Amino acid sequence: MVLCLFALPIFLILGIFSVKYRKLAKDSLDCIFHTVTLRKCGSNLDERIKGEITSRIFKFSPKTAGFVYSNYKVFSWIIFILLIWSTYESAIGIHNYYYYGNCNGPESTGFCLFDPAGTNTKISGVDIDAQKELIPPVLEADDPIIGDKGANLTIIEFGCYLCPYTKKAEPTMKEILDYYGGKVNLQFKTFIIPHHNLSYPATLSAECAAEQDKYGEYHDYLFEHQDSLANLSFEAAASQLNLNMTQFNDCVASEKYRDEINEDTLMGVHAGVSGTPTFFINGREIAGPKPFRTFQTIIDEELKNV
Repeated sequence: MVLCLFALPIFLILGIFSVKYRKLAKDSLDCIFHTVTLRKCGSNLDERIKGEITSRIFKFSPKTAGFVYSNYKVFSWIIFILLIWSTYESAIGIHNYYYYGNCNGPESTGFCLFDPAGTNTKISGVDIDAQKELIPPVLEADDPIIGDKGANLTIIEFGCYLCPYTKKAEPTMKEILDYYGGKVNLQFKTFIIPHHNLSYPATLSAECAAEQDKYGEYHDYLFEHQDSLANLSFEAAASQLNLNMTQFNDCVASEKYRDEINEDTLMGVHAGVSGTPTFFINGREIAGPKPFRTFQTIIDEELKNV
């Protein structure tokens, strides 16, 4: 029965294209049904499969063919166990992909069969020394909040305004804030990526916009115009948002928030962040621009504990 059980899905697939395999699939079902009802397999498909396999091996090595023929039940059980194990692992991978956007769970950035291009896990990486003891990030009163300031749960995001993967996560963040109403908000902490040349000046200008209570609008502007950003874009954005240009330009020129920006990046390093975007929900890390359902699963769990 073991060989019939193993062969059944193969014959079912091949049977879509060939009448021959439909008959074999029917014989497999008949063999399995007879065996589970403690009757002898009426189609003798087990024996036919065994004979076909050993005859093909015999052409290359009669000795090996004889060994396989004598021990085919052992081999068939090994194959059956591997089939069950691979089916189980595939089911786990599908479950993780559906709920977390990655085969290996929400925090994984590894290879996923269902996402070979890694579109749900890519980050803009930065070369940093690995932290031996991780320190979870904390909310800071001097960092602006996006969304309802009185929300029960805050997502901390380490992102870069010049990072394409951070930009890719933006629609999901907006969807989350809209879906959860006043229950969830976002604190965006900039994580400077050195090879993104405008990463620091973009962040500095956003902090200066926050000084005039225009952080959310300026934040959105930077991502919406990410592909065309230049040094002059920051001043143009400020002007478009009707900021006090004298105050804004003085703030940028003096690098008023340089230390705060560096502290945010350092906080990310201490938390184990190695690239952007990386999110923390009550200490639970999500790396990469994952789908809405990834965040939803964790947010729902954390909201129950609030």
